[in-house]
Amino acid sequence: MRLHYRDSLVTASYPIVIPGDTTTPGAMVAVRYLLRDVGHAFFFDTGSVQVRREGATIGGQIQGSGIENAIRTPTRIEYHDVPLPLPSDSVSCAYTKP
Repeated sequence: MRLHYRDSLVTASYPIVIPGDTTTPGAMVAVRYLLRDVGHAFFFDTGSVQVRREGATIGGQIQGSGIENAIRTPTRIEYHDVPLPLPSDSVSCAYTKP
C-alpha cells in the first residue's frame, strides 16, 4: 500500500487511485502472494483504504476490488501495527537569512 496524503498522515478514509497518479490524495494497493509455488499479483482498481494512526504505527482495512486472472474479485484486507517510515533527512527549502 502506498498512501498519498496532503500535509500529514491522519486517521481518515482514502480512495484507491490508479498507479501513476501522484497528485490526488489516495492509496495504491497491490498484493503479491504464492499459491502452490506460483507467484500471483492482485491490484485494487476501486475501493477505499481506512487508516487509523496510533502514534508511530498505522492500522485499518482495505476494501475494494480488482482484476485477477481476468475475473473481477472483491477483496477485504485488515492490517495493524504497521510501523511508519522514519522521517527523511532532506534539507529544508525555506530560505534563512545568513
